[in-house]
Amino acid sequence: MLVNNIWVRASGDLNDVPISIQYRKDWQSAQQMGNYHQCVQIAWNATTRDDSSGFPGAEEQQRIVRFHEALQAVLEPQENAVVVMMITHSGVNQWIIYCQDLSQLEQDLNRIPTDQGLYPIEVVADDDPQWHTFSQVYQAIQPQS
Repeated sequence: MLVNNIWVRASGDLNDVPISIQYRKDWQSAQQMGNYHQCVQIAWNATTRDDSSGFPGAEEQQRIVRFHEALQAVLEPQENAVVVMMITHSGVNQWIIYCQDLSQLEQDLNRIPTDQGLYPIEVVADDDPQWHTFSQVYQAIQPQS
């Protein structure tokens, strides 16, 4: 496996709205390989919200967790892609993924089971060999000394 499945969570507020950021503890392993140049961002805009937390409602959160697990299960085994970060804020779940081959990633995404309906996601991809997208968020959540 390219990276282990240990996640680190940072929680707080952004503009007075709760935010949760999770990232892979050993993400550097994938970055240092140097062949994960494509940054793919998947956004799930929640249709329900828990007023106390600002996060998706409990039932929708369960669907998001299942999608996250399926995402890793279909993208990571062949080491074409690695899910490195998940951000939850203001009713949006966003995954940051780095991959080698976008067409393979697209084929893999199409293998995610949709037996309970299509997922309400948007997908964008950019060339990002220096991992700027990930690094900007990662640096922002590091303790200031």
